[in-house]
Amino acid sequence: MKISHGLEYAGVRLLTGAMQILPGRIADWKAIFLGKLAYYILASRRKIAKANMKRAFPEEKSDREITRIVKQVFVNIARTSVEFARQAKLKPDKIMAMITCDGQEHLDRAVKEGKGAMLISGHFGNWELLGAWLAASGYQVDLLVGEQHNPYVDRLLVSFREAVGVGIIPVGVASRHVFRALRSGRMVAVVSDQHSASGGEIIQFFNRPASTPKGPAAFAVKVGCPILCGVLVRRGYNRHHAIITAPIYPPRTGDDARDIHGMTQQYSSRLESIIREYPSQWMWTHRRWKVD
Repeated sequence: MKISHGLEYAGVRLLTGAMQILPGRIADWKAIFLGKLAYYILASRRKIAKANMKRAFPEEKSDREITRIVKQVFVNIARTSVEFARQAKLKPDKIMAMITCDGQEHLDRAVKEGKGAMLISGHFGNWELLGAWLAASGYQVDLLVGEQHNPYVDRLLVSFREAVGVGIIPVGVASRHVFRALRSGRMVAVVSDQHSASGGEIIQFFNRPASTPKGPAAFAVKVGCPILCGVLVRRGYNRHHAIITAPIYPPRTGDDARDIHGMTQQYSSRLESIIREYPSQWMWTHRRWKVD
């Protein structure tokens, strides 16, 4: 074990352990406080978030409104992080009691068709809890996740996810495992709302070109399964609302590259519509637009 990895793991384990033993309400209050504190401390991320919002809403939102929303963004990220640390303690009935849903019929339709489905989400609301809700609802779902540089921290985070009944597919071994999951009728969920450094599809996101991972659409086109979009909207303490959009099916034009581009644009546009409605719940602190 590298000393740096050991120290990092000890710190993460201490913080997550502390959040787990606190009563839920107190842990949430602490998260809100930490989010407000992070807004003032993390100046570079605050600057990125405000710049992104100004360019995404050039006419619609004033500087004062953008400042208010960005503060809420930091609070949401902190609350989601604390909730994720406590996620392993949640039982299926508790998860079901916390979450309502619009569009569950789209999930049921995809399951009935038996071809599997790609479920696209974003860094929005509590994106980690979405997978837990799917599993608690009885859907067979695997999360496609990136691996942390620190293997001990990585195993800890994976344990939080596995504790609620989801499968894990590491990005490094993704292709064969994703194909296997889809062909067995499972859903594969992935967040696909950040900049793709290489080989991404250049689509329009908030009226600006954005490089977006092509993998989800490529899998859908190859297997012939639909893509669904899903998010959890935070409604309050331990209250969330799932939104699942109608399935997007491969067009089957005979031009796979064209179909992949079209499906990537479609699901990105659906995520954009949801973010426009609930801007304080998306992670604007990321440099999403690097190609314009």
